[in-house]
Amino acid sequence: MVFKYIAINKEKKRVSGTIEADNLKEAIFRLRSNGFAVIEIKEVKGINLNPFKNLFSIPLSDIVLFSRQLETMISAGIRIRDALDVLEKQEMFTKRFRNILKKVINELDGGSTFSEALEKQGVFDEVLLNMIKAGEEGGVLDVTLQKLANYYENVNRMQQQVKSAMVYPTFILSFAVIVVVVISVFILPRLFSAFGNNIPQTGMIAFLMKLNQTLTNNWFGSILVVLGALIGIVVFMKTKYGEMTKEFLGNIIPPVRKLREKITQERFCRTFGVLIGSGVSVIDALEMAAKASNNRKFINKIKNVQDKVKSGSTLKNALKSEKVFPQIIYEMVGTGEETGQLDVVMDKVANFFEDQVQQDTKKLLSLIEPMMIAFVGLFIAFLAYTMYSTIFSMQSTIGG
Repeated sequence: MVFKYIAINKEKKRVSGTIEADNLKEAIFRLRSNGFAVIEIKEVKGINLNPFKNLFSIPLSDIVLFSRQLETMISAGIRIRDALDVLEKQEMFTKRFRNILKKVINELDGGSTFSEALEKQGVFDEVLLNMIKAGEEGGVLDVTLQKLANYYENVNRMQQQVKSAMVYPTFILSFAVIVVVVISVFILPRLFSAFGNNIPQTGMIAFLMKLNQTLTNNWFGSILVVLGALIGIVVFMKTKYGEMTKEFLGNIIPPVRKLREKITQERFCRTFGVLIGSGVSVIDALEMAAKASNNRKFINKIKNVQDKVKSGSTLKNALKSEKVFPQIIYEMVGTGEETGQLDVVMDKVANFFEDQVQQDTKKLLSLIEPMMIAFVGLFIAFLAYTMYSTIFSMQSTIGG
């Protein structure tokens, strides 16, 4: 649900905007938790969340470079305005990101705070925005930026590890597709050209011959269809429904499901620890860290954890009741709560899950690689057997 509100912020200024929440009570609670005195709030009817809102998000590589370089410059005593002016001219960033930095600089010149200027661009995630805001309010922006840079570097490293693990299986699958196309377009027509109209009308050979005719007679249209399909798949997978599809497909295979669960847990713990260490409240940190996990089932469980923490439960007991982590993690969280070092503990937990992800990824690859090779080999063997058996059958028919 989307609510439109008018409120007074901490600087006693009248502000307005929209907020997403499950109900009116939650929307008001979240606004008050962020220091807003709500004057008016109402649900906006007929507005659905845009499933394409993440389609043109900023590349993570830009965020990693931006956060680290900004942290270095701020720690060296350079003003934010001057630091952004330098970064805006760096060609290592994409052109779109440099244009965004220009707009941020204009907002700063207009009197906005750094966090407000970033938020107005509508492209930065909640983790970055809330950490910057907390750092500004606490007067520790340089420390916050350092944590932010470490956080995004860890996230980027994890993503690169997963992507690298998928390179070999993707290559094998692409190779299989290329083999089928080469056989259909170049080999089959020459093999069967001597048999005239005696080619089988059913089965794999008939399918490949029809594929050959389609590709030969409509090659330009076929290329457009393939490119359109690939672009469509990439675009769809970046939408809300694409994420749901990936989650569903990932849950079908047990080893993949376990790996996804650990990636979700690592991302949640890493984000939650950084947010808590930057001064964000536990309730808000839970919500943002859950969203960063990109797992609907996990997000729903964390919402229940939020409700229990709001009711007075400790974080340890709230997490334990939802069974989102192994038993040892609850004890570590409890220790972090008691000692006031919850951010440090969550970072250690995130490192633990990161090691688990690396080990599980290696195990999964050790299963996938030979299976893919065997699949491609058996498929090519099946094609060869089908082709030669068809040729022998047609030769027998002609000879008879």
